[in-house]
Amino acid sequence: MKHLTVCTLALASVLIFFPVSGCIKESRTLSQGQAGSKNIADQNLALSQDNDFQASYYYLMARRHDSRNEADQTQEALEKAIAKDPDSSFLQREYIIWLQKQKKSGQALALAQDLAEKYPDDVENLLLLARLKKGDEKDMTILLERILQMAPEDKETFLRLGKVYMDEGMTLEAMNLFSRMVSIFPDYYVAHFYLGETQRIADQPAAASQSYFKTLELEPDLLEPRFRLVDVYKAMGEEKNKAEIETVLKEILDLDPGNERALIELSLFYFNTKDYENADDIFAAFGREIRENPDLVVNIAQTLIPEHRYQDAVTILSQIRKTLPGNANINFFLGMAYEGLEKPGKAIEYYLKVTPDHPRYKKTILSIAFLYRDMNRTVEAIRFLEQHHRQSPADIDITSYLASFYQENNRYDIAVTMLERALKETPQNTTLLFKLGAVLDTAGQRQESIEIMNTIIRLDPKHASALNYLGYTYAEMGIHLDQALELVQRALEIRPEDGYIMDSMGWVYYKKQAYDKAVFYLEKAVELSNYETVIAAHLADAYLKTGERKKAVAMYKKALENARQDQKKEVREIEEKLKKLENPSQ
Repeated sequence: MKHLTVCTLALASVLIFFPVSGCIKESRTLSQGQAGSKNIADQNLALSQDNDFQASYYYLMARRHDSRNEADQTQEALEKAIAKDPDSSFLQREYIIWLQKQKKSGQALALAQDLAEKYPDDVENLLLLARLKKGDEKDMTILLERILQMAPEDKETFLRLGKVYMDEGMTLEAMNLFSRMVSIFPDYYVAHFYLGETQRIADQPAAASQSYFKTLELEPDLLEPRFRLVDVYKAMGEEKNKAEIETVLKEILDLDPGNERALIELSLFYFNTKDYENADDIFAAFGREIRENPDLVVNIAQTLIPEHRYQDAVTILSQIRKTLPGNANINFFLGMAYEGLEKPGKAIEYYLKVTPDHPRYKKTILSIAFLYRDMNRTVEAIRFLEQHHRQSPADIDITSYLASFYQENNRYDIAVTMLERALKETPQNTTLLFKLGAVLDTAGQRQESIEIMNTIIRLDPKHASALNYLGYTYAEMGIHLDQALELVQRALEIRPEDGYIMDSMGWVYYKKQAYDKAVFYLEKAVELSNYETVIAAHLADAYLKTGERKKAVAMYKKALENARQDQKKEVREIEEKLKKLENPSQ
């Protein structure tokens, strides 16, 4: 296989980009009988070197354009470089990586698949394909296992395959893989750390702690294995392992005295073990620090809330709030924590204390409205948003969400009037136009909705939501199916991990009676959407068309399990289908 080379003295300065060994060409030997063709061989060699020179030149130009965010020029230069050296895997990988950065995932994946098929033994090409297949865990696992067979000592492949196993809940497979990795790379601390991770997940605390200790033996200054040891000790009982937990957290603070995460964990540890004196000392120190550094509240929240440690967040923020009751950040994040605990009344209580100068004030307003609605207090939700709409009539987000609330309550005329009034001020605002189109569609004015979606696409050809909405609408109506496919493909190119767009793709194929393709996309869609009811029902419909009756029944039941309160119509339809499947005589 040919690699991009730079063999021209004039380009000696660019050798920083390419390995010197790449400049060694295939040796050419001339027998006596070949002497007459020497000139032709020399000309071919010169031409090859000239192409290498030009490929390198265009590649460097592409890097330059890319550094200036000149996308069109970057793409043109990369394509010219590949044209000059079409056998270069390096150049094609660079082009694919650039396409992925430009969010052209579909095109990048197609080219990566072609490259892997062209050079099936090139590990770099296969690794790139594996990276692009994120979301398609089955294919990626097969691919990585194949790469591991080809490159049994490639650390990256071990780690990536192990991560796939862990993400898929295949803990035993991941544990076996990392055990194998540890045996091959006994001095590689990362292998021991991930072996400990799988053991911890598999509820093998003793084995996990040994793996973390080995990690620290190899890299004594690491903090993360120490935090994991704390997790292991806590899982075994805070009271039982009180001394060990305190020792490890203090070790972390010895290594990094200002480590906020360790201070957070230590304060919670003291509080939970009723050592209130030590806990209060840390809470008081946090309060003093917050006066000088308000971002500390954000750091505390970001440490706990994304990990769903809502009660811990409530504990520490409530204690700090005793000395800072008017701190808007504390009130905001307490609202978030109580929302996570599914205590909407308490969440609203603290959200209402957030002041208008807070940077997340609008999010607070919208959160309060949705909490009222989730408590079946829709009238209060609408009144609350109406009040803020009167205060900020030009606020597009509040206008759009208020229109959604009117739409949910079948007050379409009010929603349409409000949106049309707002559009007089900003007639090309695609957010308001999209909401208007959705309201009109729900109100039964589908043709008007279609016209608005087309308008949005003319204004913004990359508006993924409008592309998807229009494509799905055509599929539902059973018309313009080729155009529907093209629209949804464009949307999926922009948002390849969107389960709803993936569902639209499957549904278009379903309507085109391409049922195997429908199943392919709908299986991806249910995973991406966490088995959303309508999407799961679509997959069940497709299973029926491919003769997989048992799968269809199971998927209909899954759809019912995940149904929301506002999906009564969908639930009735699914129950009717299940009834016919389970009682065919009826």
